[in-house]
Amino acid sequence: MFLKKLAGISVLFMVVIFFSSCNQNQEGKTAERYIEMMKSSTGKTISVDEAKEMLKKLENEKKIRSDEIEQTMNLLKAKYDYKIFPPAEVQGKAIFTYMIRDYLLKDEGNILFIGQLDDITNEEGQFTVHFFSQLQLSDWRARRKAHFHLRCSFESIESIINNSPDEPQVSAGFQKQYFVICKINEIHRVTSYSLFNSDNERTGPEILVDTPNEYQIEGDLVEIIPYPK
Repeated sequence: MFLKKLAGISVLFMVVIFFSSCNQNQEGKTAERYIEMMKSSTGKTISVDEAKEMLKKLENEKKIRSDEIEQTMNLLKAKYDYKIFPPAEVQGKAIFTYMIRDYLLKDEGNILFIGQLDDITNEEGQFTVHFFSQLQLSDWRARRKAHFHLRCSFESIESIINNSPDEPQVSAGFQKQYFVICKINEIHRVTSYSLFNSDNERTGPEILVDTPNEYQIEGDLVEIIPYPK
């Protein structure tokens, strides 16, 4: 019996060591990617320990200053190897659904966008956080927008619930509130809606509308960090 317990403890110890080693290796690779990015973009060289310290600070504090935006995006790029939404190739041009769909769904990589919080819902224990994002960065009123619906755990959005942002003023246009990293699994263009009365009964037939620049995008939240005020 003693030998069985000892064997069990030994296996558990080895598993802990294995996962700890994997985490350390991943941290090291992320730090090395960030170092290369820093060197290629600024010519500045930092040590692995300095890069790890920056990543640790970002992970622990989940808070950045306005002068750290570029550094934060580089750190997140090193950590998640994301693609930015909206894509640069649609800026100032006509937007077609196939372009957005292809950009978001052609691989299973991470997407980064800057979002404005819309809502948080809980359907049978499944939390979903909803964001608006610009389609055209020059459109500060966000008349052309994407609506993200990201499944998440309560823990990942607890800080938002406990410290929710101020209600945005419509006249102020789009509000940059969060860096959002996510994975996307579905996208569709809004083409119809229905009107309901106060008893949640449909008042008439489905209404078709022309909204070629609003997209509903579904996926899973990976990480969220407040955008500096």
